Amino acid sequence: MGKSKEPIVNQPTLEEQRQYKSLENNTPTEVAIPRTKKKYLVRWLKHCQLEYLTRLLIHKQKTDDKDRNEDEVSLLDVISSDAKLSCKAAAIYTLNGLFKLHLCYWFRWRWFYYIRQYDDIQLQPILAEGKKKVPLMQFFAATTSLIGAKDTLLQMTMMEAEHILQGLSMEQPSQAQNTESSSLEQDTSSSD
Repeated sequence: MGKSKEPIVNQPTLEEQRQYKSLENNTPTEVAIPRTKKKYLVRWLKHCQLEYLTRLLIHKQKTDDKDRNEDEVSLLDVISSDAKLSCKAAAIYTLNGLFKLHLCYWFRWRWFYYIRQYDDIQLQPILAEGKKKVPLMQFFAATTSLIGAKDTLLQMTMMEAEHILQGLSMEQPSQAQNTESSSLEQDTSSSD
């Protein structure tokens, strides 16, 4: 078996270093609402915000499935539910922390929808920045680290491990013979 090459590790770029420090310090990004003077801070999302957002999207999908079965759904109901969805998601992105979500979420999305009457175009910068602030790489790293700790995975028995080790030990001499025979073939072909 050939040697496997070790991966080349490069130093992080300046932008990657800034993004890491932003995540580490939970540095907010100031997002301006178009056609207004209002600005909101969007921080890196916490688990409670992701749970709220997941519940919101799952509930939306359930209601859409129910609405498809009914023939008398008005276009106004569909449009208003989508506009409310954007306002609710923007409220989740702008409220950072469990207590702020529990205390202010109900008021904030209604403030966006009924009082300020933000449309989807105005909420787009908050939604785009909120999507960037999801710490996915940390989630993926934690998930892959925990996969090996599951006790529900199939484990090899001693017999299976011995068979695999025997198979590996028998493979190595046959590979050595194959490389010797191929080098002999090359020598004979070059002498012709």
